Amino acid sequence: MLFSEKIKQLRISSGKRQKDLAKAIGVDVPTYSRYEHGDRRPKREQVLRLARIFKSNPDELIAMWLADEAYARMASDKMAVHAAVLLQEMLAGNGSIAPADILTIEGNNDGQKATAVRDMVARLGQSAMPHLVQGDAAQVMQHIEDSSIDCIVTTPPYWRRRSQGTESITATTAHEFVNELLQAMEQAQRVLKPQGSLWLNMGDDTTGGFVQGIPWRVILAMLDQQGWHLVNEVVWNKITTSPQGSNDHLRKVHEFMFHLVKQDDFYYNDEELRHTYALIMRNEDKGRDKGKKVVKQHYLQPDAVQGLVPSDVWTIGVQRSGIAHYCVAPDKLYRLPIVATCPRDGIVLDPYCGTGTACKIAYEMDRRSIGIDINPDYIRQAQASIEQKPLSLF
Repeated sequence: MLFSEKIKQLRISSGKRQKDLAKAIGVDVPTYSRYEHGDRRPKREQVLRLARIFKSNPDELIAMWLADEAYARMASDKMAVHAAVLLQEMLAGNGSIAPADILTIEGNNDGQKATAVRDMVARLGQSAMPHLVQGDAAQVMQHIEDSSIDCIVTTPPYWRRRSQGTESITATTAHEFVNELLQAMEQAQRVLKPQGSLWLNMGDDTTGGFVQGIPWRVILAMLDQQGWHLVNEVVWNKITTSPQGSNDHLRKVHEFMFHLVKQDDFYYNDEELRHTYALIMRNEDKGRDKGKKVVKQHYLQPDAVQGLVPSDVWTIGVQRSGIAHYCVAPDKLYRLPIVATCPRDGIVLDPYCGTGTACKIAYEMDRRSIGIDINPDYIRQAQASIEQKPLSLF
């Protein structure tokens, strides 16, 4: 059954009118009618909304939507059967790429050496299904083409604070940690498009009662040694953290999210950012205020011309995971950078993807993405978590 036939069948069985569905997914009636006739294709977000309305399995409906697109593209081609076999083989790998698959051997009279083939982005195609790679961030990024990534958003391993499992950075001193991370950021600068953005989320470390200034050591080295430009240092107010028993310094409830670019002309969707930021912060307020009478915090400053301007303090609660002693980056913390600095046809990269938050959000927003992590357990967790679920800010 074709996707167009399926949604028509679901509409009839649910007793709804085309007019009702068109309004629900934000299109006019003629456009929706074309969806049912197969003349036009809805967006992924619209398919997910239809699944909610019909109380249908979203995975099944999205799969049919994708299959319909593939069929339409190759049905009339004489190589369609062969292409279908290749597609089945590719999908059997769950979208993951092994680093060994993107090496080649260059020979000369003195011997042979392995060099990186920079074709990872070319392998993505047009599918929004994330590509997850297990390996060291700096090494795997060598396989990504120059100036091919629109937005990098990532949380590197915390120095001395993430000892559970395998980690990409194993430095024992702050100086070594900075140098190791700079190697990855050098690759990030190479693969980022001239108008692209890097968002680097970093927490600090307290040793012997003294703050080490790790985030600022990294950022200042990136500015001075690599020529990055710092657009904003966002304070992520986590609201709550694990209990801290010290009686000689304040409880730490924040981290930094640094926005860096390569040049002064960079892509920035201010309108979409303002809209998303307002929704997220309003929802965070509701979550904290439920059942309480509190004074509202003012996150937005009015601007007479363009509306509400997001601040550089983001109050977003932490998000726990099923992995012991491991916290994932909150969806909302990563959604804002992607909304602001990744165009709709863009590519997101997370070189320390952990359990895949950035790739999951990119997938929901119909952006392509690459996730890298050295820990195979995290990659498996990421693959399992990236499901076709309805987009929700609430």
